[in-house]
Amino acid sequence: MVEVATVAALRIRPRLGRDGWLMGGGLLVLALYLAVTLLVPLIIMLAKSTQDSDGAFVGLANFAQYFSNPALSSAVGNSLWVSALSTLMVIALAFGYAYALNRSCIPFKGFFRLVAMAPLLAPSLLSAIALIYLFGNQGALKGWLLGEGIYGPIGIVMGSVFWTFPHALIILTTALSTADARLYEASESLGASRWRTFTTVTLPGVRYGLISAIFVVFTLVITDFGVPKVIGGQFNMLATDIYKQVVGQQNFQMGAVVSLILLLPAVLAFFVERWAQSQQSSALSSRAVPYQPTPRLARDWALLGLVSGVAFLILGILGMAGFASLAKLWPYNLSLTLIPFLYRFNFSSADKINGYPV
Repeated sequence: MVEVATVAALRIRPRLGRDGWLMGGGLLVLALYLAVTLLVPLIIMLAKSTQDSDGAFVGLANFAQYFSNPALSSAVGNSLWVSALSTLMVIALAFGYAYALNRSCIPFKGFFRLVAMAPLLAPSLLSAIALIYLFGNQGALKGWLLGEGIYGPIGIVMGSVFWTFPHALIILTTALSTADARLYEASESLGASRWRTFTTVTLPGVRYGLISAIFVVFTLVITDFGVPKVIGGQFNMLATDIYKQVVGQQNFQMGAVVSLILLLPAVLAFFVERWAQSQQSSALSSRAVPYQPTPRLARDWALLGLVSGVAFLILGILGMAGFASLAKLWPYNLSLTLIPFLYRFNFSSADKINGYPV
């Protein structure tokens, strides 16, 4: 033992070379950048939430004032139930879509995967604007809502489901693609039904992916500003409440309070997602056999109908946004023109075509 301790004490740490110093310097610069851009604003926001309009320290008085005002605190309840409903719908659709891509033999999987990823390239504002063109007061399908208005929780839920769908799909696709075929072979050998195999093998195998997807989608919806601002109408949400407090009323103290409240689900989702990712990784085995689905006519046709319907809705929203951007004057003159695009990219000429300077 003495010799081992002596040898350990005599070990000499190698000198850092140029690459080591460069890597250490890069990490230091990155740490300083994160401290300036992330920690400092958070500290300032925390300090501002405990001050009054004159800058005097008031503790938690601003939080008490916020929750005691029903007009303000209603945004918390609205954000929670809208985010929960949107998350439930997204997870159900994304799980079925991911299951079809990984556990069935449907055709055109590459096409359906590409369509599902298309909303990643568009901001959340696009879905809200397209829904207004579809179901708004001058919308092409305004009668389809059975007398209900698109401006409010209905529009927020529909827009949120559209733009968060691919985020959940990516997580669930990864979780479903790591299945061990040996478990399904054992279940089949024991005579288990397909439903029992699904509940005892498939769902437990993707439970951490489901947890991660739920928290990711919930956080994206509750913190989003674009959809509720464009299509939310008078329906109050936390993200839009910050805008009203800071920009509309210049009440930076109350805006900081709402920001901190909105930060809580994001922080919780971060830690839960990291935990779920580590659990999913530890559940994998190096001896696992990749699962290869076998054709089943009834299942494949049902899943093909599901992915076709979802893909049609995605393409419909994207197509409406594209069509509306080319229409001359919605909804009175629907002839197509590139003049609005020319107007956006050419401001030097004083000439006008149909009212647009080009």
